[in-house]
Amino acid sequence: MKTTFLTQAEYGLWDEFVNDSPQGDLFCYSWWLEAVTRGDFKIIVVTENNRIASGIILPFFGAGRINEPYLTRTGGVLYGKPGNESPRKRLSMERGWLNALLDQVDAGRVVQMCMHHNFKDWLPFRWRGYSQTTRYTYILDYEKSRIDDIFRNIAKDQREVIRRAVRNNIRVEETDDLALAYAYSCLSFRRQNKKFPYPLSDVERLDEAVKAKGRRAIFKSVDAQQNVHAVFYVVYDEKSAYCLLSGGDPLLRSQGGHTLIIWHVIKYFSDKVRILNFGGSDIQPIEKHLRSFGGTQTQYFHIFNQALVSNREGLRYHGAQMLYHGREALKELRRRPLKDYPVLVYKLLKSLSGRIRRRLHSERHA
Repeated sequence: MKTTFLTQAEYGLWDEFVNDSPQGDLFCYSWWLEAVTRGDFKIIVVTENNRIASGIILPFFGAGRINEPYLTRTGGVLYGKPGNESPRKRLSMERGWLNALLDQVDAGRVVQMCMHHNFKDWLPFRWRGYSQTTRYTYILDYEKSRIDDIFRNIAKDQREVIRRAVRNNIRVEETDDLALAYAYSCLSFRRQNKKFPYPLSDVERLDEAVKAKGRRAIFKSVDAQQNVHAVFYVVYDEKSAYCLLSGGDPLLRSQGGHTLIIWHVIKYFSDKVRILNFGGSDIQPIEKHLRSFGGTQTQYFHIFNQALVSNREGLRYHGAQMLYHGREALKELRRRPLKDYPVLVYKLLKSLSGRIRRRLHSERHA
């Protein structure tokens, strides 16, 4: 057993390994990682008999903090395709590979990573001081259900919404309009009083890579007047399809276009992939909506370094504090004559630095 960092020239071997790995997914290919990290990633592999047996993806390795890239659902650890081993021997093999990989990873640089749902054993991470949160997604397995059975398994109220959308003369069309998908995703976040977390330029860069591989489809639901009701952006490979971006016009939601487009996506991929992964959400109304389409609730691991996540939250808090006090200072400056500006700015900076210093001191001694 040998552990090495792959070179760029070996990424083709890695992509072949991803094809066969039970944990291999679209988000694990070298070209995806190249797009979402701007080339800042490393892959460590364990080889046996000159073949890759296991590997771990380390995004943003050069930046010093190994973290989950934007719009990337899974990654982390991949294992080779099982042979005829007993479950006990297979577990021992996987733990041996994982420990060999983790020996090469500085835990102090790992912020977080999300594993594929076929990754089952996180104990070697725990024994090295990592933490874990169980997350959930909803999965449709087309090999286990016919499309008519899938429709019957959708919640009754959602089936009626689909029928209502058809009565409203809403139809689903395929489009190539990434800007439309982005705009409607922003609408969805805005409805939750949130800002979409990724700039259009990042999404465009990723879309260029996915489109070049022929691994994405964009759908929009429209009515007879050509009003766009909802948009869905789906990425896929030979095994799985993922609903990556979506959003709807809040003024048209009652007409059912958003639900109709999901049913269209379910039908569209029924003969193209084995798995349709809806994703999941911790937001209760969104979780209920995803669950209503009949997918099987499936857990996966979010593994993280508690200290670094806490530090990141602390930095976010202090950043928000600085933004708030900066806004208050601007309000005060507008009310005061120009000659008072130097003194006011000095007082603001002194007060702000004191607040941050006291906060950091209290956190270190908590």
